[in-house]
Amino acid sequence: LAGEAIDQNLKTPGSFFRDHTPTGSSSRYVFEYWTWPQTPQFEQVILNSPVGEIAGTLMRANHVHMVMDNWFMREAGASNGAPWHHDEPYFDFEGTLCIVWIPLEQAPIEDGLTFVRGSHRWGQLYVAPEFSENVPFTCEGSAYQPVPDIDVNPGNYDFLSWEVDVGDCLVFDFRTLHCVANKGKPAQKTQRRITFRFGADDTVFSPRGKWTEETSAYLMDLGQKPGEPIDCGLMPRAWERAP
Repeated sequence: LAGEAIDQNLKTPGSFFRDHTPTGSSSRYVFEYWTWPQTPQFEQVILNSPVGEIAGTLMRANHVHMVMDNWFMREAGASNGAPWHHDEPYFDFEGTLCIVWIPLEQAPIEDGLTFVRGSHRWGQLYVAPEFSENVPFTCEGSAYQPVPDIDVNPGNYDFLSWEVDVGDCLVFDFRTLHCVANKGKPAQKTQRRITFRFGADDTVFSPRGKWTEETSAYLMDLGQKPGEPIDCGLMPRAWERAP
């Protein structure tokens, strides 16, 4: 189902389609988010699969909202990918949130993600780096520090990564630092991934800054109020703990 949804989105991309393919490269690195209202396949995964329950159970939540669906495609030969980052500074949400990351193909460790163990507990927000020059923005403010130069000082960190197969998922906190494992190296085969970002009971909509104005304005146009709990049809309640 998810593969069909990605194929559909590639044919008719929406307003949140992002192309991070370097100039001159024949291998694309693209993604899109908030696609589920136009792709029934994603809606089925969100509302009729265990992903919401998995997220809610791990966050010990009474209920969870699916705040964003997101798919990624990195074609064979693509040499760029996600840099070291954590998700929170890119999005207008605060509270307890997690990401469910699902591969659509078997992925050895070098084709997956690498995480810095325990980084979600450091109590620090980091500047959201650009994924490419194609989509420029500036994340700024006193709350944000530069992302540590992890690749230069790998001995200072404890890394986690896993080989994954179709049907597996990885779940991690909104503040966990991570990147593509083979960052800077050409992908050996096309990689398709989907992620679902889930917010627990305490999640509120909190517009972050100029770099997120497009998404925050979009949500406010749909009726979501700043500083308030999630209450918007675009971000459905995906799971509720039984009484």
